[in-house]
Amino acid sequence: MLMRLGSILFALPAIVLLVLYGIELSTVSDCTDQSLFFDYVTNSCVEQKTEQSSYYHRNSTFVDLMLLLSAFGSMLMIWGMLAKGMSRPKD
Repeated sequence: MLMRLGSILFALPAIVLLVLYGIELSTVSDCTDQSLFFDYVTNSCVEQKTEQSSYYHRNSTFVDLMLLLSAFGSMLMIWGMLAKGMSRPKD
């Protein structure tokens, strides 16, 4: 049970972060294809160049919480492995 829950908590935050980053990157690419610039404050295409900021800089609390959740998931997996022990089927 701990292994399964830990695995989900370990992988899910990374998948969520990658999907959200990919969606934003797709929007930025659409703006670039139209010869426009992406405004990170308003999340829209604009004609004049704006200051670029990283995804982490704009969403640092969310990213930190996702990484903390992933670290907690890895701890649950380790705890599950230690609790289960070295059980092998006997020949």
